[in-house]
Amino acid sequence: MEKLIVAGPKRLARELLAELQKAGVVHIDPLRPDELGEYRLSPTEEAELKRWEAVVSQAEQSLAVAGLTPLAGGKQFAGSLEEAEATLRPVARRAEVLGKERAVLEEEIQTIELFGKAVEKLAALVQGLDESPRLGVIPFLLAKPEELEPVRKALQDALGDRFILEAEPLENQVAAVVVVRRGELEQARSSLSRLGLAELRLPGNYGTLSITKAAARMKERAKLAPEELLGIREEITRLSRESKEALLLLWARAKDEVARYKTSADMAAGKYGVALMGWVPQKSKGKVEEALGRLREQIVYTFEPVDEHHEGHQVPVTLENPAWARPFELLHGFLNTPAYGGHDPTLMIAIFFPLFFGIVVGDIGIGLLFLLAALWMAGKARRGETLRIDFLGAAFGPDVLGKLSIIGKWMAGWAIFWGVLYGEFFGTFLEKLRLPGMFGLKDGWRVFYPTGPGYDPEKYYGLIPMVINRLDFAQTANGLMVFAIMFGVFQVLYAFFLRMRLGLKHGHMKHFWEGFGYFSGLVGLVAFAYNFLTQANIAILNIVFVVGIILFLVGVALSREVLMIAELPGKGGQILSYIRLYAVGVAGGVLASLANQVGFGLAERFGFIGGVLGFFIGLILILAIIVITTLGHVIQPIRLLWIEFSTNFGFFEETGRQYKPFKSVKEQNS
Repeated sequence: MEKLIVAGPKRLARELLAELQKAGVVHIDPLRPDELGEYRLSPTEEAELKRWEAVVSQAEQSLAVAGLTPLAGGKQFAGSLEEAEATLRPVARRAEVLGKERAVLEEEIQTIELFGKAVEKLAALVQGLDESPRLGVIPFLLAKPEELEPVRKALQDALGDRFILEAEPLENQVAAVVVVRRGELEQARSSLSRLGLAELRLPGNYGTLSITKAAARMKERAKLAPEELLGIREEITRLSRESKEALLLLWARAKDEVARYKTSADMAAGKYGVALMGWVPQKSKGKVEEALGRLREQIVYTFEPVDEHHEGHQVPVTLENPAWARPFELLHGFLNTPAYGGHDPTLMIAIFFPLFFGIVVGDIGIGLLFLLAALWMAGKARRGETLRIDFLGAAFGPDVLGKLSIIGKWMAGWAIFWGVLYGEFFGTFLEKLRLPGMFGLKDGWRVFYPTGPGYDPEKYYGLIPMVINRLDFAQTANGLMVFAIMFGVFQVLYAFFLRMRLGLKHGHMKHFWEGFGYFSGLVGLVAFAYNFLTQANIAILNIVFVVGIILFLVGVALSREVLMIAELPGKGGQILSYIRLYAVGVAGGVLASLANQVGFGLAERFGFIGGVLGFFIGLILILAIIVITTLGHVIQPIRLLWIEFSTNFGFFEETGRQYKPFKSVKEQNS
């Protein structure tokens, strides 16, 4: 990253911003030197800004009515502000009218659906008495018929026999009315209120009508309103078809104009000149020079190298990862942006998260489900659709869905790969399923079959031998646990190596000695653990243990962090926590195996009917297990990378600024 300083005449301020916006690579920061004030818009510019903001607002409202998402294409509206307003005005007015009419009709139809049957029953009970000038009618709803008697008693206590109470059952409620003299309405309402009952109030225009009139109008409108709504929706579809391109072009142009006006406030200005400061990735300098070249005779600019030690906290960070790994930036971007000059964990996450997920899940069937979900998200992303999950209050746009689909495909691929090694398809289904002889295989063969000393080849045979039978604990448990711990040894030690390297790079020697101490101490502990657990008593490992502990104490002394002594066992525990890759996965495998045992057990005991019943019961159990365990299967692998790896090299200790270049809205949506 390099710093860009530009200065030029004040009259070229917006033209300068327009060129930088086209380049789309400069992250502009406010420039506030003591000698100059900030750039202030003139009254004319302030008025133009408000008018362009109005264009944005009206275009977005019209697009929303038409059911369109504001996305910029390759073109923008080329006319003046006056021409933009003139083009938008009739479309916006038409959209506003249609939107209001649609909302009114939808509300009316919803009211009829919610209250129509109740109002019809109440009108039959009232028999027109609500039109009488001398009588008052209170309609209300009860949850169950048993509540009528307390209502009758409360009304008798308040009014004696001067009331009529009638009721009719509905599907899940009871419709009831009380008829009293108009002068005693409030007494009757108070009696109902003390029982927690309220008079039925109809929403919208129906609220001003009597029950009799409301019932008649609802009966009429129940036929007409849907037809009118259909006509309005056809008009909106026509509006969308006719005005989509114009609205999107206007919206994109107005958004860019507003952005330029607002970014002007980040410039410094004198009486006749302006100055601007920004940050540019080194590989993008050519774009900036090309853009500023059009104004070369009237402005001056310079690029300055970043002083990482003094300006590092100000410099925005751009992550540079290979295309296949970029989607995985999602998995840490919401937690923290790496500090400038720090370490970006994207590659580590991109390599190990889907691998860890595959090791944990290790099931072909579940992998295929994840693949289907990934393909579904990819389809929505291609169509520019947004996925909304209302109960979570979350919405995922096309860009995020596209990245999630790529992550999902990697996860699915590794889950299927390990599922083949484990021989699992929705648990042990393809291991337990016995098939008739075919393809040269004798009767009773299995797709996956276990091998090893404990399995008689006359009984266990089939198409694909299980390379790693993780449910055979005696045969594979120790090996899989050691395999999982090896990942922990690598990642935790590598994290402290990074802490040493970053400490040296930034001149933070305290961090260097912390990393050095923990790295040395953990190497010693790993050597000791190997000798102790295997009883190998290898002399060189004993030496490594002693030297490691000595170097650890040197690191403690030079970093002046005595608490490191107490925390070293905890760091060793972080290595051991990678066993969860085995434990969580095998727990899910055991549950799936039990579900298959239930299904196949029913088949063996009750024949064909038991087989059908067992299939459906097993399917329900498998689906329930997938729902219950999937969240843990996703969280446990990413947790290892967030905590055991990222925390130890200091990822969360310093926060970087995200690189947000000043660019056209059409580039932001590309």
